[in-house]
Order: sequence, then structure tokens, then C-alpha cells
Amino acid sequence: MTQSVNTKNWTFSRFTKGNSMALITFGADPESVSEDRLEYYVTVLEDEIHETFQKSFSGLAEACIYLNKHYADWTFEDQTAPKSGCSTCAAH
Repeated sequence: MTQSVNTKNWTFSRFTKGNSMALITFGADPESVSEDRLEYYVTVLEDEIHETFQKSFSGLAEACIYLNKHYADWTFEDQTAPKSGCSTCAAH
């Protein structure tokens, strides 16, 4: 089963490939602020800080569809999933 970003997991799920990640963020521009509404952005970051792509959507569902269509061949990551390995040990 292919994992995907949806309206229930978008705040903690993303796709990664090498040093790039594709995820959904939210914000506003002057027009949307004056209308008291949020916009959703499909954003691609390199090294977690350098924005290399961003596309705006008025609805979350549309942003999810776009993200899954264009980045589903990357590795899906659920940031709430338990991690393993020594660096995640609570004893240190």
C-alpha cells in the first residue's frame, strides 16, 4: 500500500529524497489576510532551510493531491512514527 499525505496527517508527514523534502505548509498573503483565510503551500526545501519550490492552494485537499501526484515516488516519512537506534534512546 502506498502511503500518502492527506488532510488528517499533513502536519506531520512529508516526502524526502536525498537532502530535499516536500511538504505542506500554511500561511497567507495580503489578499487572503484581508479575507481572513489561510492558504496552503506545497513547499520543497533543500537542507531543511533553502526553499526551492512553492505552489499555493486555497484548499488543503488540493494541496494534498498535488503533493502526492508530484512527489509520491520519493520516500514517505511520518514524523510521529517511532524511531529506532541509539540516537533516539531516552536513557542518554
